[in-house]
Amino acid sequence: MSNRSRILFASLLCMLILANAPGVHGQGRDGGRRPGQEVRGPIKSIDATSITLTFSAGRDAAPTEKTYALAKDVEICTGIGGFRFGGAFKEAKRADLSEGVLVALVLSADQKSVESIVAEEPLVRGQIKAVDAKKKTITVTLQGRGREEAAPEKSYTIAADAEVGIDDGRGRRFSIREGKLDDLSEGAIVTLRLSLDKKLVNSIQAEGAMVFGTLKSIDAAKRSLTITTRPARGDDAAEERTVSVAKEAVVTMDDGRGRRLSVKEVKLADLPVGSNVMVRMAVDQTFAMMLRAEGPMLSGMLKGIDAAKNTITIGIPKSRTEFDEKTYTLIKGARVMLDGKETKLGDLKVEDNGPFLQLRLTLDQKSVQSVQARQPGSR
Repeated sequence: MSNRSRILFASLLCMLILANAPGVHGQGRDGGRRPGQEVRGPIKSIDATSITLTFSAGRDAAPTEKTYALAKDVEICTGIGGFRFGGAFKEAKRADLSEGVLVALVLSADQKSVESIVAEEPLVRGQIKAVDAKKKTITVTLQGRGREEAAPEKSYTIAADAEVGIDDGRGRRFSIREGKLDDLSEGAIVTLRLSLDKKLVNSIQAEGAMVFGTLKSIDAAKRSLTITTRPARGDDAAEERTVSVAKEAVVTMDDGRGRRLSVKEVKLADLPVGSNVMVRMAVDQTFAMMLRAEGPMLSGMLKGIDAAKNTITIGIPKSRTEFDEKTYTLIKGARVMLDGKETKLGDLKVEDNGPFLQLRLTLDQKSVQSVQARQPGSR
């Protein structure tokens, strides 16, 4: 054995001995022992010696509570981005914790006491109603619980060192950039990370609003399109909206087959009139930054199939007893699913009460790209 081989062998032997030496396993990067069990839940109560959490036991079961003793030197902090251990943390105090705050507790090895508490700062998502960069205030319209309930508004004070992230809406890896309060405008969608007492906004993630509708017309030369937007309620009238498209906007079309490569990037002029479109606006609402076109979805009951002609007939409900029947031809390679499993068109059987169908039409609405069938009683 050469001297070089002896040195290499000795080095590997030393590494093997160290790897199996007592006390090495179970140590963290900081040389401390590995933390014990971790439990998570909202705080029910907390005092100088103990903390009680509430745990959900399911839809029909009553929630349970459990109390844990606090170690004398318990660490309390908030984690940037939630409970991601190993990331950045900010020290907090027991007085900062109150009922309802979501926390992660790291227990001692014997699980008899809490060694550390990581609290998650609450998140609020809504649409900007007003923002004042000088006064450092923001008012957002929150989502209502139902269609009939008016959406509530809430105003917050923004922390002096609050971070602002701007999503350009293109869905790229580097779409989010650092911004300023002056970049925010009415109508933008924001996610606010609040302080534990919910009095201050510590960070803001902003993105443009979404617009859904049917493509009525397009002017590729002027980079503009007109959309017939969907009414928020069934009895509301549809509205038309003309949108300017940014030069760097991402434009895609979905072939509806449900494959990984079903969505392809195209040119603005390739979008067919009559297709359903989803538009992501810029934060300042001036330009469309991302567009996605797809064929409409039809829902109804299976009324007939012709496997030889590759056609399917769907009954679209007009009332509880009346159906408007339409027959479509499936494109070559159309995907047919029954109760979540891929099948053939000929395997679908017409029954008195089903199966229930969802058809994804082509962009020109003349053929079927994919079929989703579900038998009565299935999930």
